[in-house]
Amino acid sequence: MDFYLIADILAVLSSTLGIAWTTTKVLVGLGFVIFVHELGHFLVAKACGVKCEKFYIGFYPPIQLGPFKFPRTLGKFTWCETEYGIGVIPLGGYVKMLGQDDNPANSAKEAERIRVAREQSEDQGDAELEIDPRSYPAKTVPQRLMIISAGV
Repeated sequence: MDFYLIADILAVLSSTLGIAWTTTKVLVGLGFVIFVHELGHFLVAKACGVKCEKFYIGFYPPIQLGPFKFPRTLGKFTWCETEYGIGVIPLGGYVKMLGQDDNPANSAKEAERIRVAREQSEDQGDAELEIDPRSYPAKTVPQRLMIISAGV
């Protein structure tokens, strides 16, 4: 009778380990695809002279359960001008470029700020206000198109 109990426990353990192994393989494969996708954006942005502030695989939201705060990243470091990291949630990634803001409200505010500053500099007879030449919005439309489509 003990033999059947041990056999059942081993069968359940084997099934659980099989599911865990399959899940691990899926997460590693998905992480690799995301890495290659984000690396495409990153390399083309660098080739076009855009300053990349962050390169992350995974997301790093603040996670707190009661009084316990969990780490946001599995690791991060800064090399040259870019912060590289791996977030705790492995379902995505991003490259943060200088001047790029995916929030339309923030983009509209920045465009308005630049417009007002240009008008003021023109009224005062100053040279035209320049945005940082290494920023994403300062690049030409073909360059921005290449950067965005490089992830594919």
